[in-house]
Amino acid sequence: MLHLEKVEKRYGATIILSGTDLVIHPGEKVGLIGLNGMGKTTLFRIIEEVEPLDGGRLDRHPPHMRIGVLRQELTPAHRSILQETLGGLPQLVALNNEREALHSKMVEHPEHDAYHQWVMRLGEVDHALEDLDAYSAEARAGAILLGLGFSTADLEKPLDAFSGGWRMRVALAQLLFSAPDLMLLDEPTNHLDLESVAWLERYLAGLSGAYMLISHDRDFLQRTTRVTVELEDGKLTRYKGSFDAYMNWKIEQAELLSKQAAKQADKLEAMQRFISRFRAKATKAKQVQSRVKQMEKLEAQKVELPGQGRSAPVIRLPDPPPCASQVMKIDKMSMAYGSTQVFKNCQLEISKGSRIGLLGPNGRGKSTLLKLLCGALQPTAGVVMPGDRVKPGFFAQHALESLRLGDTILESAREVAPPGTTETQLRTVLGGLLFSGQRVEKLVSVLSGGEKARLALARLFLSGANFLLLDEPTNHLDMPSRAALEEALESYQGTFVLVSHDRSLLESVCDRYVAIAQDQLHPLGEDLDHYLEHFVLQETASQPNGVQDKTTARALSKESKREAAQIRNALHQRTKPLRSQLNQCEKNIQQLEADKTRIDATLTDSSLYEEGQKERLKNLLESSTQTEQALSKAWALWETLSMEIETLEEQAKQALEQA
Repeated sequence: MLHLEKVEKRYGATIILSGTDLVIHPGEKVGLIGLNGMGKTTLFRIIEEVEPLDGGRLDRHPPHMRIGVLRQELTPAHRSILQETLGGLPQLVALNNEREALHSKMVEHPEHDAYHQWVMRLGEVDHALEDLDAYSAEARAGAILLGLGFSTADLEKPLDAFSGGWRMRVALAQLLFSAPDLMLLDEPTNHLDLESVAWLERYLAGLSGAYMLISHDRDFLQRTTRVTVELEDGKLTRYKGSFDAYMNWKIEQAELLSKQAAKQADKLEAMQRFISRFRAKATKAKQVQSRVKQMEKLEAQKVELPGQGRSAPVIRLPDPPPCASQVMKIDKMSMAYGSTQVFKNCQLEISKGSRIGLLGPNGRGKSTLLKLLCGALQPTAGVVMPGDRVKPGFFAQHALESLRLGDTILESAREVAPPGTTETQLRTVLGGLLFSGQRVEKLVSVLSGGEKARLALARLFLSGANFLLLDEPTNHLDMPSRAALEEALESYQGTFVLVSHDRSLLESVCDRYVAIAQDQLHPLGEDLDHYLEHFVLQETASQPNGVQDKTTARALSKESKREAAQIRNALHQRTKPLRSQLNQCEKNIQQLEADKTRIDATLTDSSLYEEGQKERLKNLLESSTQTEQALSKAWALWETLSMEIETLEEQAKQALEQA
C-alpha cells in the first residue's frame, strides 16, 4: 500500500534520508524507532506528502488511500468533544448537515419546483449514511472517548473546557474514530495515563487497518507492533517481527559486523606491514603495488558499524544528603478544589529508601499529591509532614517551561546546584545526559523538547534533593535516555515517588505501588499487572454509606476465594441493571425499525408525490426524521450498554483467572 524507493531528504548539510527504501503492506502494524533528531517525524510528513522529497519516489496503492495523522494540537473550540471526535469523518458530518438542510427545505417549501429532486437526493444521502454506519457513529465515538479516560458527563462538554493534555486525547480519539487506511501515530501515549495506555493497546490490537507509530516505550511497542522499522544514520531497516525480536536480531547483527570489521582490520594491518616492509625493494615492487590496490579496494568496502561515534547517555546521580528514616507522613489529609474532593482523610507513611510508583487515571490527583508532598500545595485538612532534613525535588512538564531561555546549559545547571558545587561536578552530571564539551555552552532557547527534558532532569539531580518526585519524566526522552534514567533510578540511594505511563520503567525501579481510587490512597504490593487487570472493577464497583473502597483492597489481596466472590458479586450487581436496560433497549429498537420500514415503504408510493398529497408527504417525512433520530439514539444506547457489559465481563474473567 506504501512504497518509498531510494528516497532522499536533507536539511542543509544534515542528511535525514539517504537513498533508502521502505514498503508498508495493508494491515501491517509498524513500530518506527530511532534516536531523537534522526528524522522520524520528518518521515511521517513525507508519507503524508506535506514534506517534499529531495530524491527518490513515494507511491501509494491505491492512490486515493486515506492516511490519518495524529495532530499534535487541536484548536480550542466550543463544540463538544463528542462532536470533535465525529469530525474525524468529515464526510459523515457533511452528509448529516446536508440531510438536515434537505429536510428543512422540504418541510418549509413543499410547493417548490425542485421538491422532487430534493426527495431523490435525500434517498442518496440516506444510502451514503448507511454505508458509513452513521446510526452507530455517536456510540462508537463515545466508546473511544470513554476508553481514553473521559467520563460520560464529559462527552457534551466543549473542547475549550479541557487542558492541552486532554485535548490531545480528543485528537487521538478523532483519529481512531476516522479509521483511515493508514494511521500515523507520533508518540500516541504522551499525555495518557497507565490505564488509558492499556486500553489503547487493546484497541490497536483489534484494528484491521495498517498503522505506523513512533514511540520510545518498549513495552507499548512490543504489545502493539508486528513490524519494526529503525531510522538510523539516514537508512531505514525493516524487520518483520516484534520490537524485542528486532532488538535481539540487531545485537546478533552487530556482533557479526563487529567480527567482520575486526577481520577486515587485521587484513588491512597485514597489508600495511607488507607495504612498509618491502616498499623500498625493487624486486617486490609488483607485490607492493598489488597490495596497495587491494588495500584501496578493501578500504572502499570497509564495514561501517551502526551508531559508531555516538555515546550512550550514562546518568550518575549524586549521593543524596542524609535525612530522617521517616521521609514523609500523611495523617488524616484531605484536599479539595472548591466542591471537588480529591482526597479525604488519607493516611500514608513513606520511609527512607522507598521507591514508590503512584498509580491512578489522570485527573484523580496524582500530580496534586506530588505537589502536596513537595510543599507546593497545602492540604485543606490534616497534615503532610516531611521528616527531618528531607529536601524534596519535583520534576514535572512545567519544569521545561520554567527554564530561562537566555541561560546556557551550564548556567542553568549552576543556578540550582548547592553552594560549593564545582564545575567538574556540574559537567559530570550534564555529560551523563549527553551535554558534554562545548555543548554545555548552548543556549536553552535553541534546545529541542528532548534536550530541555534532559536539562530539567539534570537540574533536579544537581539540586541536592534527597526525596525525588517525578511526574512523567520520560516524556520527550528517546530510548537510550530512558534506559539511562532507568539505570540511574535503579542505583539511586535516596527516596522517590514516580508517576509514569511507562510500564517497563515502573516495573524496573519501583518496589511498591500506591493507587489513588475514590479519594483514597491505597498502598499495594509490587504486582503492577494485577492492578491493571482489576482497576476497572475497582472504579465501577460501588459501596453504600460512604464506606471506603473495600473492592480495591479485596481485588488486590492474595485471598483468592474472597477475591473471586467479591469479583462475581461486583459483576452481578453492576451488570444486572445494565442487562435490564439492554433488554428494554432491544425492544425499543425492534419497534422503531418496524416503524421505519413501514414509513419507508409508504414513501416509495409514487402517488404520494402527486398534487394534493404534499401535506401527507410532509408529515411522513417529519415522522421519518423523528424515527431515524430515535433509532440512532437507541442504537447508541445499545452499543454503550453492550460495551459496558462486555468490558465488565472481560475484566471479571481476567480477575477470576488470577484469583
